[in-house]
Amino acid sequence: MKPDIERAIEVFNRGEYFDAAEAFEHALVRAEPELKELIGALNRIAAALHLRFERGGYRGSLNLISQALMTLEDFRPARAGIDIERLCVEVGAFAEELRATPREESEGLRRRARIFVEKRRAPKINRSG
Repeated sequence: MKPDIERAIEVFNRGEYFDAAEAFEHALVRAEPELKELIGALNRIAAALHLRFERGGYRGSLNLISQALMTLEDFRPARAGIDIERLCVEVGAFAEELRATPREESEGLRRRARIFVEKRRAPKINRSG
């Protein structure tokens, strides 16, 4: 795998989603055509998690995650050294948890506690094999 994609994945797995989204964008420009869709999906997941955790986004996060999952379906079980199957399961579980979240909790201690728990359960990008 290319170093710029590896770097983006490392940043993502540290929970630095804004920086990961930027790193995936950078990798997308230099990627081979067969990896562009995959990198675009990873970028959308990073953007969704940033939107959720830093801006409290709900609907936008779910939309980005849904788009990414549709794209990732074509790459199961693995592609480019990434365990796509596991990623789809983790991202899908995160989306279901987000859908179950009361949307009226826009501020306060409950919301901060929920975001803390969500961050701990956030998906990771794992190597295949």
